[in-house]
Amino acid sequence: MQKHLLFLFLIVLLLLGGCTPNFGSFDKEDPVSNLPPEAVYIDGNSIYNLTTDLINSARKSIYIEQAEFNDARLIQLLIQKAREGLEIKILLDQYQQVNQATLEELKAQNISVQYYPARKGQYQRVKLLVVDQEQAVVYGSSWTETDIKAHTAAIKLNERAAWKAAIVFSKDWEFTTTLSVDVPKSSLLPEDNITLATNANIKQQIIKQINDSTSTIWIETSLVSETDTVQALIDAAAKGRDVRLLLDPTEAKENPLTIEKLMNHGIQIRYYPTDVPQRLNIGLFDNKTFIFSSSSWTYYSFVINHELSLTVPSAEATKKLVDLFNQDWNTGT
Repeated sequence: MQKHLLFLFLIVLLLLGGCTPNFGSFDKEDPVSNLPPEAVYIDGNSIYNLTTDLINSARKSIYIEQAEFNDARLIQLLIQKAREGLEIKILLDQYQQVNQATLEELKAQNISVQYYPARKGQYQRVKLLVVDQEQAVVYGSSWTETDIKAHTAAIKLNERAAWKAAIVFSKDWEFTTTLSVDVPKSSLLPEDNITLATNANIKQQIIKQINDSTSTIWIETSLVSETDTVQALIDAAAKGRDVRLLLDPTEAKENPLTIEKLMNHGIQIRYYPTDVPQRLNIGLFDNKTFIFSSSSWTYYSFVINHELSLTVPSAEATKKLVDLFNQDWNTGT
């Protein structure tokens, strides 16, 4: 009784002092994205057709970041759009040999192409297309003949998320060239609750989702070896979470101690078949949120390279990737 009286007394004091206690935070719902499942594209033809359709639809500008780029049809399509007077800017990884011929061919057509980054040893792994600052695609694989045939995915973004992608490109372009891109610093478009993260922030997104998960953590990527991420997965398994990893056997075999450690703590591991290149890096959490990253979950990806990820709290879109994971899990070894 005395505790109830004391609580009421404190409330009265707050009200008299002009302060209103905020009880809304106790039942605050997690943000949800309206990204539909149709925005998730799986494998070769669907992703390629999406890319060509968007480039053909461009009216003003095309911004591109790729790790590798030598697809002849896309090169010719960009040359055609440049001749129509569109603003085209492209960033490529300077350490990939296939990019040299592409850079020379496009520069010969007066298309702005630069190597990212200026820092030694940092690989460019962002794979991004932004059209008219209104639509964007984040890719799991590069624009090469090999990666077009790979097992991969791409996420199409519209409105505010596309503007966020344009901001990512503008920062990278300015970092590389010291020249600015005319992208608004703010947007009046409604929030879509899609998070774009780069470099070290990707690890923060992943760790948060692992720690917040209450039932399932399913990951399909080439390799999981970054120390804090491995420990977070072990801690999640100890709490009873269903933790599964579907890895690339060619990369995973180089980290046998990490694999053994994960398995010893009850984490299920299978390997994707090697007959098709695997370029998919996804984390699926509680069947309602997914993270889509540009590379595997390693120290180099989180600390050294230039990387990009999407965090999308959409149950409908996540289900499409969950179905894909289940198919791959059942064919895994």
